[in-house]
Amino acid sequence: MKLKHSLIYEKFNLLSLDVVVGACSGMYFFADLMKVDLSWKVYLLLALAVWCIYTFDHLLDAKKVAGPALSQRHRFHQNHFKFLMLSLFVAIISGLILAFLFLPSIKMLGSGLALALIIMLTMTLLRIAGKKMAAIKEFSTAFFYVAGLVLIPILNLDHAFSSANWAFFLGAYFLLAWYNLVFLSYSDGEQDLAEGQASISTVIGMKDTRKLLWGLSFIGLAYLVVLFLILPSYFHIYTLIWGLMLLMHIISFLESPANDTMKTRKRLELSFSLPILLLLF
Repeated sequence: MKLKHSLIYEKFNLLSLDVVVGACSGMYFFADLMKVDLSWKVYLLLALAVWCIYTFDHLLDAKKVAGPALSQRHRFHQNHFKFLMLSLFVAIISGLILAFLFLPSIKMLGSGLALALIIMLTMTLLRIAGKKMAAIKEFSTAFFYVAGLVLIPILNLDHAFSSANWAFFLGAYFLLAWYNLVFLSYSDGEQDLAEGQASISTVIGMKDTRKLLWGLSFIGLAYLVVLFLILPSYFHIYTLIWGLMLLMHIISFLESPANDTMKTRKRLELSFSLPILLLLF
């Protein structure tokens, strides 16, 4: 039974569904922080959008690799390329239809479609540019990830009756997302180099990538302390949850390369689901 559950979660991870859960949890984090009540339909649309973007990215990577991929994720997308392409097409069409049906205003619909288009174009341009722009891939992905989480909550925010303290967590979440992507690039550095994949670790080198991770670790810990000191006690639960996610990343970095890369990746993707704890309060 344990082996069966392990295999099910492995497919869940390879399909980026844990990333989808983490993204929806992140949007709930900001919606709860801003005291914005969002319909389940909005979370469904975000789930479809995130899955489409990540699957599109993985399919581009898998297509680029000559021969069988070394990484399990790329190999999975190679082996199921046609099915995943068809699923991606169906998900995009379904998402567009549901967006037209569910989103209550042209402003939300237009903003969401514009962001999705910008993300797709940026991803494509970064692939075309190759190594010249590869070092900013993780930075831009983290930026768009956070933009996707906060877009609808901000559009529904009543600025006249809301504190602006939620804005402190924009930088916090961006730093966490960037840390996650840089660390995963660092962990997969040797495989990426062997497969000819361009990432920050293959461009600036493993040594400088490690220095960047050390820098992000110190900045993150310092920012965690600042949040606890300057924000009212009401916001400490949000700071604590974000801090736990950050600490899970820092601990994983300090343990590397001793840990199994795939196991570490699964743990870190699951860490983004911690905002679900807010449902208990």
